[in-house]
Amino acid sequence: MEDENEILSYKDVKLYTRSRKVTFQNSVIRLRNKEYSLLEYFLRNCGKVVTRTRLLEEVWDRNITCPTNTVDVHVSSLRRKFKKYFIFGPIKTVHCVGYFFGD
Repeated sequence: MEDENEILSYKDVKLYTRSRKVTFQNSVIRLRNKEYSLLEYFLRNCGKVVTRTRLLEEVWDRNITCPTNTVDVHVSSLRRKFKKYFIFGPIKTVHCVGYFFGD
């Protein structure tokens, strides 16, 4: 059924696609729209390296021109929000390439 939430998860983090709610051990994590979209993309590509260019194409408007550090700023913000939940966060930087989400 289309009205049902798809639930994407990583460890104790759950993202509910229909309600756009994110929880950690049942506590709601407040995310801005781009942070939510970025997390959803990472969860859908968990275990894969994704480039900054791919993130700009998939998470941001394909036709928008913005500096690649836009991705870095949003990833940094997302990391800060997860820092209180994880000793080592799930988002790793892959030098000169992009990011890896997972273990």
